[in-house]
Amino acid sequence: MNGNAVKVVLWGETVGYMSWDSSDWRTASSVFRFEKGFPGKGLDISPLMMSIHSPAAREQLIVRGTNPKGRFRGLHPVFADSLPDHWGNSIFRKWAEEHKVSMKNVTGVDLLSFIGTRAMGAFEYYPAFIDNEQGAFDVDVNELYDFARKVLSERSEQAFDADHELLWSDLIKLGTSPGGRRPKALIAISDKDGSIKSGQAGLPEEYRHYILKYDNGSEMFPYARLEYAYYNMCLDAGIKMMHSELKRFGNRSHFVTERFDRTPEGKVHMQSLAALTGGAESYEEAFSAIRRLKLDYPDKEQLFRMMVFNVLSGNIDDHDKNISFLMDSHGQWSIAPAYDIVYSIDPDTLGIQKGQSMSINGKTLDITEKDILEMARENDINNPSGIIAQILDTVSDFRTYCAAAGVNGTTCDIMQKELNVRYNSFK
Repeated sequence: MNGNAVKVVLWGETVGYMSWDSSDWRTASSVFRFEKGFPGKGLDISPLMMSIHSPAAREQLIVRGTNPKGRFRGLHPVFADSLPDHWGNSIFRKWAEEHKVSMKNVTGVDLLSFIGTRAMGAFEYYPAFIDNEQGAFDVDVNELYDFARKVLSERSEQAFDADHELLWSDLIKLGTSPGGRRPKALIAISDKDGSIKSGQAGLPEEYRHYILKYDNGSEMFPYARLEYAYYNMCLDAGIKMMHSELKRFGNRSHFVTERFDRTPEGKVHMQSLAALTGGAESYEEAFSAIRRLKLDYPDKEQLFRMMVFNVLSGNIDDHDKNISFLMDSHGQWSIAPAYDIVYSIDPDTLGIQKGQSMSINGKTLDITEKDILEMARENDINNPSGIIAQILDTVSDFRTYCAAAGVNGTTCDIMQKELNVRYNSFK
């Protein structure tokens, strides 16, 4: 598949062309060239890593991607955000097995070609090497949930028989582009009658786009219910999030959250902190990105609230792919609403304190209020003590939120032991 090439499109405009260069295995990576005229449109799709104002963009020079062994799989970070993560990769590997495609021969460009127009954000990649028909279709959530579990089970070979051909096609279209480890699907829900279709283009106006995160079937750690409890805590902690809810299908309640990269006007360009900066390991780097983008104060306070909440609530999955930024059609950037915030300490090692994914004041463990206040001082946060008090008051009442979401009391007791350690460091 080394000859595969894609045209990158944003809001109907050709951004440029990308292919894979494997002439030297030590430096094999994607190569990209901006379309003539695109830099002049003022849409700076990657201002910190591959700006349209760079000489390479202005002069249409070839720009190489990253190390193929690294986290961006040889792609330019700006496009690597479109790649699937753990769940989408699991589906892709099953697809590759069925079609006798060796994963050793699959490049980052091939994966983008596979995603086609289904990418999160606004980028679209043409042509694709499989059928990327994007017509919307009805979705049976229960049937697809059961099938998704089968695909990833030891009996997954059953998923490839003729009786499951349509379900398999639906799973590929619904589940290969969103990131994260948990099984999920991109759907659209009607405001009028609650009917559900695939989250593709060409939908009637009454449909809104959502990510559906499947219930994991665990009574002890029901992640869908836990994420809903944390969603409500975030709102009361002053953190901006998209509308989310628990929706029951059959005997299962799944977590659905409205997508911020889709609006009635169309797709929204998005970049994770990872793609925007080439990788960030600290909140200091996240605040630096906000300054470099010249964002307004509310965006800075949003990040500060997210940081404090993550520390106090036991969300240690606060890595640079779980913070994103949005660019509108005028080229203006802003921080995206928060997402993927939930208690994330490994249930198998509960009682062992684990650190944040990104450091705060040089620390990932034993973070104190003093560390947070130092971050606030460095970033000119207004009334940081008041913000901390509001978030601490909200998170301290987490049992109420969990009970309202249907999380059992035993789980709350286990979580409380870890959260007490975090609360005490702020007293």
